[in-house]
Amino acid sequence: MNRYIKKAVCLTAALAIAVAGLAGCGKQTEDESGKGAMGRYLEEEVSLPGNTGRVLAMERLNDNSLSLLTEDKETGERCLWKSADLGKSWEEDMLPEGLGLADCAYIDWACISKEGDIAVSAMPEASEVMVSQSFSLLYAKKGESLKALNLDGEKTDDMKVITGIAFSDSGKLIATYTYGTVCVIDPESGHVEQNIQPGETIQQVTNTEDTLLLLTDKGLKAYDMNTGESAEADQALSDELLKEMETEQKKLRNSMVFGYGKEEDKLFYCAGSGIYRHILGGTVVEQAVNGSLTSIGNPKTMLISLAVMDGDSFLVACSVDAEYKIYRYSYSADTSSVPEKEIKVYSLEDCSVLRQAISVYQKQNPDVYVDLEIGMSGEDSVTASDALRTLNTDIMAGKGPDILILDGMPVENYIQKGLLEDITDTVEAVSREDGLFENIMRTFEKDDKIYAVPLGFLLPVVQGDEAVVNAAESMNTLAEQIAEIREENPHTGRIMIPTDSSDFLEIFYNLENAAMRNEDGTLNEEALKAFLENMKKLYGEPITQEEQENTIGYFSAAEGVASNLDGLRLQSMVLLSQQSKAGAGWIGSVSQLVEILGVNEACGLDYTELKSEGKSVFLPYQSVGISSKSKEKELASDFLKALLGVEVQGTLNAAFPINQKGYEKAMEFAKTTYGGGGDDAAGGASITMSDSSGSMSSVNLGWPGEEELDGLKALLEQAEVPASTDDTIWNAVKEQGEKYLNEGLGLDEACSNIIQKVNLYLAE
Repeated sequence: MNRYIKKAVCLTAALAIAVAGLAGCGKQTEDESGKGAMGRYLEEEVSLPGNTGRVLAMERLNDNSLSLLTEDKETGERCLWKSADLGKSWEEDMLPEGLGLADCAYIDWACISKEGDIAVSAMPEASEVMVSQSFSLLYAKKGESLKALNLDGEKTDDMKVITGIAFSDSGKLIATYTYGTVCVIDPESGHVEQNIQPGETIQQVTNTEDTLLLLTDKGLKAYDMNTGESAEADQALSDELLKEMETEQKKLRNSMVFGYGKEEDKLFYCAGSGIYRHILGGTVVEQAVNGSLTSIGNPKTMLISLAVMDGDSFLVACSVDAEYKIYRYSYSADTSSVPEKEIKVYSLEDCSVLRQAISVYQKQNPDVYVDLEIGMSGEDSVTASDALRTLNTDIMAGKGPDILILDGMPVENYIQKGLLEDITDTVEAVSREDGLFENIMRTFEKDDKIYAVPLGFLLPVVQGDEAVVNAAESMNTLAEQIAEIREENPHTGRIMIPTDSSDFLEIFYNLENAAMRNEDGTLNEEALKAFLENMKKLYGEPITQEEQENTIGYFSAAEGVASNLDGLRLQSMVLLSQQSKAGAGWIGSVSQLVEILGVNEACGLDYTELKSEGKSVFLPYQSVGISSKSKEKELASDFLKALLGVEVQGTLNAAFPINQKGYEKAMEFAKTTYGGGGDDAAGGASITMSDSSGSMSSVNLGWPGEEELDGLKALLEQAEVPASTDDTIWNAVKEQGEKYLNEGLGLDEACSNIIQKVNLYLAE
């Protein structure tokens, strides 16, 4: 992948997961309950034209043809395409002069009008550092050359960053800026006809005829596009969009896109929950396509555009797993509106991996509906203990789920009570086909039977100088070493990071919890005391919130970084600024390793596996079991295969996949991000940081060599001791541990309180 494309991956924040789906609900021919009702929108993936790598914009033109602006997968060159048959075939259209890669280095936003005009927010010339001031607003009327829009009426000293552009029905250009400003622009002259500032954070913008609709964090606002004056908003639409925004707030870029048919009073929009239609002024917002049964329902999908075509069909352009796709939704009157079979999946907390797997599975099994139940929504006061009591009651009453996502649950207890089905045959079948990490797949094996399996796993790592790395064989030796460094560096505020006491406790609790457990599942008091004493040596004295924020600093991604700064990544940046001497955490991707190695090279540091009394520990991620009470064990087994399959496993970015082919696939994606292999291997990426004093630090990130990658693979294969993921026990340790570290609670009292709570929980 060339350097240009890597920048595109970065700046569009292309999301790392490959999914597919098949069906959605729409018009029904029987009762509204859906039982026995017929009629559903079916999903079909559209073949992209040429060597398409990136889809910039898509629009239905006035003649009901489809216009598509793309970039070549290898070269980044632009191409304009046209389809007269809903994307079944494509022919090349005339690209406006000046829109080629030689004249327009990078496009951030793009849109096409119904007349075929094109507007882009772009950087005309290549730059090593992409800053907001480099981007210009450019426009090309159909059949004419691209030109820069020198907007009048804008204050030059009030620089704004474009956060979205779209054409109105009448051909006006609507540009959204940071700081809550929307401009209605005449693209022919560059005249800013309206400059609207609602005084609230703008989430989404669309229009209907002459009315501009702004979805803010407080609701829908309407403005007359001709006068700029406030107008009456559509209340029913406002209510539905606000609900949608609450569930989509964690997404990057477009979480909703809008489209229009030929009926002037009808608005369509697409979001993660589906595709909707609404008659303006009406009281009903109707769901046409059920997102939970389709690819658009995947939490990692980034929407680009929605085209509403004649014949009541839809096309959705989106990005999944840094791969651009177009899905076509056509209505089938002969298909059941709701899948005939159903399996229930239960998880204490919501998880994107599950939703991705559901999309994959329902593509492969369109006659099966997967019902996902979340025990703790976060919207109420339900605790893990509360949720588990309800779950256990339902299981014993025969009303429980078929699939259990066991993170946070007492897995060993469920095995002993016979609540989990033997899944050995299913797991070993996947292992024979793809190769699972043998040490991880047998995490929950008892008497030669596997009762649960993690989808992925993480490893504990410490980063620092040679003395720190050499002390990583046990928590005891590491604690002594950190205490010694603290004495030698009295003016360093935080010797080891992270700074947050809860995060710090969790890192080492996960490392040591297996060693602290007695055979009956209770906590060993002496081991617990030793753990807390070591935590005190490692953590040191409490620090203020201000000190913590100053230590963390501020980070900005430059070329090629398309991942979150989490785990050791954030800590590595603090080490880069030399505000701390060591860092500890759990890593679950080669991307994290890349950033650790980059900081090590810049600062003369090293990293190694953090062990518990010389033993290699791993943290299971999203462990899955089948309920022994399930009435759909065959369907549940098929779903488990989908979870363990390459399509889902290859897109895990929060943990190392258990599937070895999936691990290799995830490695290939990371390699393209960081410039691994080929002539552009040196391109890599970079991270720049400024601390609270304004001092700048940066590090270049390149793909690891064969020795580093082999070393990582060896660590994955030798992990032997699984950490417990029982949330109730962890919460007891966290509560009392923080009081011990920060509030002066005595060691004996803290231990006594923890053991009392844990014993009470285990006795239930």
